[in-house]
Amino acid sequence: RVAVSGSHGTGKSTLIAAFLEEHPAYVHEPEAFESLADGIELTPSEGPTPEGLHALLEHTIATVCLHKPGALVVLERSPVDYLANAAASERSWPRGSVASFLEASVRVVPDAMRHLDLIVFLPVASRGIRPRSHENPRFRKRVDAVMRRALIDDDYDLFGETTSPRVVELSPCPERRLAELARCVRSGQISSMRP
Repeated sequence: RVAVSGSHGTGKSTLIAAFLEEHPAYVHEPEAFESLADGIELTPSEGPTPEGLHALLEHTIATVCLHKPGALVVLERSPVDYLANAAASERSWPRGSVASFLEASVRVVPDAMRHLDLIVFLPVASRGIRPRSHENPRFRKRVDAVMRRALIDDDYDLFGETTSPRVVELSPCPERRLAELARCVRSGQISSMRP
């Protein structure tokens, strides 16, 4: 049970497509926005509103929890992605909304984490994939910074349990990522504790 996490425009879909081509036994769970886009209200420049992001988080948690131990599934985004998006939305959300969202979400996300074995984090990189023209590059970098603190530094205390997924940061070079992901999955270490 693998989740591919990262800010927008970091190559999640590209990596997952390449991985599925080489690992056809895996099921693909697309990111929540693909399923719920028509019902998600967006801010003018920085992604979903608090209500929209809450709907995406709920959908993602429900999807993650469907998969039992031993399932072969790769998910586009993890619940942590939505915490990072919220924390990076301070400039576009009403005052107090970020704190309220995080306070409520940090209570439910850790339970969902035990339904994942591995989260791979795709960082924003200067030599990597360029954001699309409609994407706000500053917001993208803020999400990336918060996601690094959440996944790698565990700023929200999400990964302290023995059932927590392992978290691995993949290379900023897109051409290396497929081999790195395949190696993580093959290694048999994906159900171990965080290093």
